[in-house]
Amino acid sequence: GSALSCLSNIATKELSRDLINDVVPLLSSSSPYVRKKAVLTLYKLYLKYPHGLKLTYERLRQRLDDKDDSVVSCTVSVICELSRKNPKNFLPLAPQLFKVLTTSENNWMLIKIVKLMTSLLSEEPRLARKLLEPLANLIREKEASSLMYECVH
Repeated sequence: GSALSCLSNIATKELSRDLINDVVPLLSSSSPYVRKKAVLTLYKLYLKYPHGLKLTYERLRQRLDDKDDSVVSCTVSVICELSRKNPKNFLPLAPQLFKVLTTSENNWMLIKIVKLMTSLLSEEPRLARKLLEPLANLIREKEASSLMYECVH
């Protein structure tokens, strides 16, 4: 974990390009902690070496189906941040994000997904109809004011 934290802090464009393929296998580690650190490190490497996202997109996508909620939450946060520049790149993730939206109990992750889905609406307006029922359910079932705020706005 410490080595990944160090790498994410010292990475240059060249270092990111050279080491991204060494970080990707850690996404399959038996340790949820290492998988989370690998996702976060990849985020920092993507910032320095954007082409790395194209090379490792599928492996990042797989973490949305991770059996550990903390890894899924971390992955959602990274995707949310990356989608700010170009939401269109993450439109293919809509079905997986929708599944997480309808099955997760983690309010923080739900807020992130609602924000992410909102950014995807600009690329695919038909998502709005699909999101109506899950958002209405969240408003009815959850008592977190911050989550209700995101659902309404």
